[in-house]
Amino acid sequence: MRKKTSKASKVRAYLTANPNATPKDVGAKFKCAMPMVYAIRKEVNSQITDAVTQVPPPYKPKPVKESNLLQVGGDHYRNMGVQPWIAMESWMTPEQFNGFLRGNAIKYLARCDVKGGVEDIKKAQHYISKLVEVNGG
Repeated sequence: MRKKTSKASKVRAYLTANPNATPKDVGAKFKCAMPMVYAIRKEVNSQITDAVTQVPPPYKPKPVKESNLLQVGGDHYRNMGVQPWIAMESWMTPEQFNGFLRGNAIKYLARCDVKGGVEDIKKAQHYISKLVEVNGG
């Protein structure tokens, strides 16, 4: 006779294998209350954090990329302590950041005929230049 596995054990195993699963999806999948999902997720995350804790490597600033020195249509981003796309690059995965850059290039190209004209084309070119840089070009 097989031992019955508890719902909490199933949720725990699922969250361990899928740490990025949303609590809502987990609750729906296992038909359990959200407080239970949150409690188990907190427990699993602390176990993962404990298992992975290590001393981070020494900070090495990234070299300044050429596209970070330029700005089309003003200097409001360059005058900030941290440029928004530098912050976004550090917060996003490489895939997300690539999508952000591509999306902005497409936005400026799509609107150039009705809004910004050549300046929008230059802005799209700036995002494409940054895209080339982050992809090793």
